[in-house]
Amino acid sequence: MDVKDKIETARNTLHDAVKINDNKEKILEISRKVDKYIVEYYKKFKTPKC
Repeated sequence: MDVKDKIETARNTLHDAVKINDNKEKILEISRKVDKYIVEYYKKFKTPKC
């Protein structure tokens, strides 16, 4: 699974957790995973500006 797929899956999971009013700690955990995957994406694909 590539980084974009991880981000999309985690975002969908986060959306579903918020939608069903899941435990706040569970939502925070999922949100942190989304953040982690976004940082990973930028490290891989963001080119430095000159």
